[in-house]
Amino acid sequence: MANDSTSSTQTTPSGDYASYLQAGNALVAQAQTVAVSDFAKARSLWQDAGKQFYLAHKADRDEPDAAFKLAQAWMAEAHALQKEGSPNAALMWGNAAAQAELAFDLTPENARIAMAIASCHHWAGDEESAQAWAQIAQHLKAPHQGDPGGGQPDPDGGGDGGDGGGD
Repeated sequence: MANDSTSSTQTTPSGDYASYLQAGNALVAQAQTVAVSDFAKARSLWQDAGKQFYLAHKADRDEPDAAFKLAQAWMAEAHALQKEGSPNAALMWGNAAAQAELAFDLTPENARIAMAIASCHHWAGDEESAQAWAQIAQHLKAPHQGDPGGGQPDPDGGGDGGDGGGD
């Protein structure tokens, strides 16, 4: 009898990655649809999406999309905890920052991820790290020699990341 911890290897087919990512995206879309009328249901859907993004990230640890979407799921949970006034919100913001840093390691030219990390550190109460990551983001946004656009487009191709971390 195979056990998940012993039967899975790093050679998981990329189809698993894509199906987990697609399932997570579908759950996020559902959550966004019901968020205004039923925040508890939306939160549950976001948590389920986070599980799918975790599985996608686990299936292919070199893919920045799943790594960052997992961080975004943790940001959504941190925001929900903050909205409830939970003392665990700052800890969850810190966890989201750490996961986003893993995504940044996979795409170190991505200013959007750097700014998301800055926002997470800000909400976690770590202003020094927040300022450092904001400076990195600004540097990456600036045009570079041979790169008139500066930086890379966001990993998921969309601009629906909430408030965008502020400018």
